Amino acid sequence: MRDITKHKMGASRPVFQCRPMRMALACAACLTGFASGPATAADLRVTPAQQAEAARTAREGIPVADLAPDAPQQYTVRRGDTLWDISARYLRQPWRWPELWGMNRTQVRNPHLIYPGQILYLITRDGRAYLSSTAPQDGGTVHLSPHTRQGDIDSGAIPSIAPQDIEPFLTQPLVVAQSQLDTSARIVALPESRVYLGHGEQAYVRGIADSPTLVGSEWQIYRPLKPLRDPATREVLGYEAEYLGNGRMVRGPQGPDAVSTVQVVSSRQEMGVGNLMMPQPPRSASSYMPHAPEATITGLVAGVYGGVRYGGARQVVVLNVGSQAGVENGHVLQLSRASARVKDRTEGNRVITLPEERYGLVFVFRVFDRVSYALVTDASNIVNVGDAVSTPN
Repeated sequence: MRDITKHKMGASRPVFQCRPMRMALACAACLTGFASGPATAADLRVTPAQQAEAARTAREGIPVADLAPDAPQQYTVRRGDTLWDISARYLRQPWRWPELWGMNRTQVRNPHLIYPGQILYLITRDGRAYLSSTAPQDGGTVHLSPHTRQGDIDSGAIPSIAPQDIEPFLTQPLVVAQSQLDTSARIVALPESRVYLGHGEQAYVRGIADSPTLVGSEWQIYRPLKPLRDPATREVLGYEAEYLGNGRMVRGPQGPDAVSTVQVVSSRQEMGVGNLMMPQPPRSASSYMPHAPEATITGLVAGVYGGVRYGGARQVVVLNVGSQAGVENGHVLQLSRASARVKDRTEGNRVITLPEERYGLVFVFRVFDRVSYALVTDASNIVNVGDAVSTPN
């Protein structure tokens, strides 16, 4: 997967850092690596349901039965950890992040602010797990809490999931609808009989409406690939787009044919006549806090990124559900293999239906109208096109 990503998307990656003074509001920018400025409180989307769950857990603790079997009594947050990693250490179901946050809520009021060097302590009392900012003094009761270790605090809070796993997919066009294909601007000619464009070279474009802010605007250059179809209905959900590079508008529409001029500012692959263009999406911070959907969501794996049929952990998959079905960034969905029908040879080859097999989880990080992209966080089986995704049990 990573070799494919480097080939298609380019090997360079941005540096994911945040200044401490901006951390309180802009830590989500660490995940994306392209925030144009400090995020607002609204950008750090913690839903009312998550707030309520955290408040309840802060009061009551969580049942011991909900802890992971090997939850450590003491753990020091390390560089490279993610919120998902820490949730998985302490909870049987890592997507139940609000409960982990509740266990830490006294000291961690902002869920984005958990730093390397903080120490987590855990023990139980009366069948419940709690938190505290200090190690146990009574030999038995310990409450879970971050505790600052002097001289070992990293400058950045930990992200929800590893940025390098999803960074190439955050801003580049992945899915375009038929309406976008029909209305996208297109490169119609190159100067001096050139065949392909490179960095710094100019091209002539049609299909762009003039506006006062057009000159200087950035555009993504892409070519549409094969249609992305629903595994169940075979309906076209959209077209995966192959990102080629970025261009900057240097002159708006001129003459009777309204031809604009664009200059290539970055190039991942060769581009030329016939390639399409769309405006660069806003570069705003996004929040990817792991949480289960509040409503029931069901869908299917429509594809594994890179054009292959099978996938596994740390690979990106395309789902046939998007914002129209209520999917949002940060949703965690379970992966299941469809029920199989087999012959029971112990009872005269009677055909029986096997139970649906749940075998993994996906973490949604980019949502379109009818499809979404998700990272496979864990999988005990091979991910197949057509496998089911749903709200976790």
